Amino acid sequence: MSLSAFVLATRPLETIGQWQAAIDALGFKLTLEGEPHERIDALFGHLPAIWEGREGGFECMPGDEVAIEEFVEDSEELGSGGPWTQILEFSYVGTANIAGVAIAGAVYAHATGGFFWEGEAGERVDAAEAVAYVRRIEADIRTALASESA
Repeated sequence: MSLSAFVLATRPLETIGQWQAAIDALGFKLTLEGEPHERIDALFGHLPAIWEGREGGFECMPGDEVAIEEFVEDSEELGSGGPWTQILEFSYVGTANIAGVAIAGAVYAHATGGFFWEGEAGERVDAAEAVAYVRRIEADIRTALASESA
């Protein structure tokens, strides 16, 4: 079973390189393995990523204005914000992949004034809260992986 998450942004990052720079600037150990010049709006499919030596990649699908409108209409609990100019949908499977999506999504939201929506829990994480949220998720995932190895 795959899980999903979303980012709505008020302004886009243009390239994988810009996204990686935002991740690096906040000190996260996630490496997006796409080409730095690759446009984010052209992504569709698996984006390989490495998180702390583990495969942390995910599916990444940008949406258009119709996708933004449908998402907002279907999610009454979203609250205020916007105007949204970009939506990214993430799909993932696996514990380390949760870290990849949480870091990539929350950092994207932080860098673009948007929010990260963790689909399974229905949790909205605003740009201002995104970094602290991801640090908690990382700690939880490290604990889970350690118990899986024990």
